[in-house]
Amino acid sequence: MKKKTKLVSLIVLFTALGTSSSFGQAFEQGDKLLNIGVGLGSQFMAAGAKGTPPVGLSLEFGVSDKISVGGYAGYAGAKVETVVGDWKYNYIIVGGRGSYHFDFGVENLDPYAGVLLGYNIASVSTDTNLPTASAGGFIWGAHAGARYFFSPKFGAFAEVGYGIAWLNVGVALKF
Repeated sequence: MKKKTKLVSLIVLFTALGTSSSFGQAFEQGDKLLNIGVGLGSQFMAAGAKGTPPVGLSLEFGVSDKISVGGYAGYAGAKVETVVGDWKYNYIIVGGRGSYHFDFGVENLDPYAGVLLGYNIASVSTDTNLPTASAGGFIWGAHAGARYFFSPKFGAFAEVGYGIAWLNVGVALKF
């Protein structure tokens, strides 16, 4: 019985590997890509802060085999408890982004680099009698990353650069 289970497992594994590597180029004109990620190494989360991990969402459209354009939104929130009261921090980024997609000849891999232009909103509030504050303004930044597709529609991504965190990782969907 164990030999049959091992044999079936090996057949399933090789079939999955064979089909997952045979669906072709990772990025093409007309692709619609959605990245849903969480930020690691956020400049926003201070020591001792509790809160929502930084989350980001980007949607891109392939206008050529090398260029994509789309939008980006990110959010991070934190709460710091002190002896005089609680402080709440919120940070939001919205903007447009464009990316250039490289082709290194590795199937299912979509390496890219690009720019972000947008607006950020930061706010701090407290439950004490101290004043609250908010700020916002035009931002720009750069990013570099890669997606690896495990199937024609599903993959993972990692990206460094300016966004809601210095490093973002998550799932990539193609539709």
